[in-house]
Amino acid sequence: MADRTDDDGGVPNLDVTCLRSLVAVASFAGVRRAADSLHLSQAAVSGHIRRLESQLGFAIVTRQGRNIAFTTRGEDVLREAYRLVAAHDDAVDRLAGADDDAIVIASTEQVSEPMLSAVVDVLSAKHPRTPIGLRFHRSARLREFVHEHRADVAIGFGPLGSTTIDVGDVPLTWFAATDKSPDPNDVVAFSAPCVVRDRMLDASGAQRVVTRECIDLTSLLTAVRDGVGVTALPSTSNHGPGIAPVTHLPTLSPVPLTLATGSRIDARTRREIVAALRTAWVGR
Repeated sequence: MADRTDDDGGVPNLDVTCLRSLVAVASFAGVRRAADSLHLSQAAVSGHIRRLESQLGFAIVTRQGRNIAFTTRGEDVLREAYRLVAAHDDAVDRLAGADDDAIVIASTEQVSEPMLSAVVDVLSAKHPRTPIGLRFHRSARLREFVHEHRADVAIGFGPLGSTTIDVGDVPLTWFAATDKSPDPNDVVAFSAPCVVRDRMLDASGAQRVVTRECIDLTSLLTAVRDGVGVTALPSTSNHGPGIAPVTHLPTLSPVPLTLATGSRIDARTRREIVAALRTAWVGR
């Protein structure tokens, strides 16, 4: 029987460390790279996920060959994990200040695993004894992280401030549910401001309307799977089952993948990060 209570017999007490491991597993598409990024053992990360499953009473992940996939309920947990970890870290920043011992990468959720791994590899080689923290937010929020010096590296779409570097153009693809037929003029999008949202609404053709606004990637994908509407994602997005590309809609303009770095990242490291991102993009 699952341990669904904390030590006092109340509701489950979800440890933010376990939730952080879950987010890292999703971001790096597996336990090994997640463990490397967190400076933990693979056994520790797997243990964190098992603890969450024990507390909640259902499976969060399942094996698909060598890969890990999220169950339907696991996707719900992941969505909440993103929110809880972000809220926790924001609160700690406000109350105690940022952790100067960690290198912080702030990224949009839509950056692909190979590109995120490429950045982690560069920073880990430069700072092998320094933990690397991951923060996931919308690109609009990443601008705040750069402006407030709360991130050492920010990766997003569109301008990230005065130090923005263009890495390259990322093509967008329309996606819809595989088992439903949504109206192609009904759009599921992030709330404004959002460069991908702008690309969808600016696409030539019929007048499109936003039928569902979402605050994170998981809720956006859920809405698309439910047939609420169509959406656009980077062509390399790991969108999971139940969603497939749509080819009969107007071509979308690409979005610029951008990078900004803080004062702790020297010029040489910045150049290496840009080169690693471009290599990861070419080899996607």
